[in-house]
Amino acid sequence: MSVLDPAAAADAGARHGQLASGLPGGGLALSCHKLVEDGARVMMLLAPGLFRLDVRPVEDTLHVMTRSLVEGARWGSEAADATDYGRKAEETPEPARAAFTFYAELDPLPVLARMTLWSTVDRERGLTHFVAQAIVRVVEPGSVRLR
Repeated sequence: MSVLDPAAAADAGARHGQLASGLPGGGLALSCHKLVEDGARVMMLLAPGLFRLDVRPVEDTLHVMTRSLVEGARWGSEAADATDYGRKAEETPEPARAAFTFYAELDPLPVLARMTLWSTVDRERGLTHFVAQAIVRVVEPGSVRLR
């Protein structure tokens, strides 16, 4: 399936620091890390023909922008194992974690991506360090339920 081609994903995301590789048994792994100044919007992950994930840290808020590059795709979020809701980023003992899913009905089979985004904040320098990873695989029709 051409949307799971690691060479195409590596080329598309290279100037943004994205790494891409194939997975045993098929699929695509994407990863990227960046130091981002408050207010700046950056692309974290790009799967050509499927999706793009951007982030923008603003003071103690994180804007996550998801963009589908295929018609009819759906996004979901995954519940976090633990949360420090109500605490400022610099008060949390661990990096903030957010998880997303992306599902697209493609021919011949649907594709599911699971993405994780971690962030830590350095207030003194006005920077947020982001680490993002996505695993994209073909799935059986009807096997996915998004929240």
